[in-house]
Amino acid sequence: MVIKVTNFPKFLREIQLYGSSSITQMEERIIEKFPADLEEFFEKNPEICDNNLDFTNTPHTPLKRDGVLFITQRRQATSDLRENPKVQLLGSHAALTCQIVLMRHTESRVASIGHFDNFSCWQFGDEASAHKEGLKVMMEEIEFLSKEDLEEGHIQVSVFGGYTDERGDAAKNSMSLLSALHDSDRLVEIVHFCVGPFNTCKDKEGKNTAILIGIAMDLRSQIIFPASFPWNNFEDFSQQLQDRVMRRTGQGKLLDDDDKHKTKLSTFKPKALRNPKTYKNLENSAAGKDKLSKTKEEEDNKKEYTTDAFGNKKFGNLKSFAESKNFQQTMSKEYQKISVKDNSKTLPPVNLKPVKNRSP
Repeated sequence: MVIKVTNFPKFLREIQLYGSSSITQMEERIIEKFPADLEEFFEKNPEICDNNLDFTNTPHTPLKRDGVLFITQRRQATSDLRENPKVQLLGSHAALTCQIVLMRHTESRVASIGHFDNFSCWQFGDEASAHKEGLKVMMEEIEFLSKEDLEEGHIQVSVFGGYTDERGDAAKNSMSLLSALHDSDRLVEIVHFCVGPFNTCKDKEGKNTAILIGIAMDLRSQIIFPASFPWNNFEDFSQQLQDRVMRRTGQGKLLDDDDKHKTKLSTFKPKALRNPKTYKNLENSAAGKDKLSKTKEEEDNKKEYTTDAFGNKKFGNLKSFAESKNFQQTMSKEYQKISVKDNSKTLPPVNLKPVKNRSP
């Protein structure tokens, strides 16, 4: 894997702000040795630190619903403005120990977003990390949509979230993402890695809390910025559930086409980020249950059976309760006499044969 860091984002930022830049030469550095921790990573990559500080000094922009493809925790989506102009913004929020990853191709401008939590990033080992699979899917979807522009540019990666918590879960999450990027077989450029100390401040009680509320990317300008989503709150969520129930029960109207893209339409629709190990176990468990059920059914079909007086199948040596010894011993004497008397009235079967060649 080749992870590179450049000073081009700073150059571009200064051009946009001041019309000129103090940078006279483009520099590019390859991260060959994986850092021991975040402190070493930031120490050796001051360009990323500058990008982080500039980002957290930018005020949050409240966004409306229109045109926003919003994803929640453990989900991922990719969109191409050329194919789906209705999706103009990608966004997510509430990344405390979680991390929000944004990727973009520098030439095709295809972008992908993923919201990674710390539950499945390290508890089952590096080889079973959902981070590796999730980042791989994001890159593959960007490459597929970039088509002929793929070789003309490269993928830029920005990571946000993960404040400095007491247990250190966010730091583990950050290092897991960095490891997954380092172990991949693709060339990427890390622009932001706004985690840990760069996304931590003190609240009113003096405890650590996150600076960033949410993240968004404008697919038209390709600018990533801090964002808030006032409409994504509990009241709004409850209304969404109520509307969905009413539509399914025929009591409400269907959403207009212009409203559907808010959560559903995307070049690659939002999907869950699964831990490959636990998901595989679930698949194997379901397959095992189906196999066991099928085997049991086959064994039952192979068993010899008889039929009772009502035509019901009796498998194996199973007997009805009326045929059991316990039932017959508990029968009253009077009922036993009646049963014997009824059985004596039963005529034996007579096989009558037609008489052949009998003259009248």
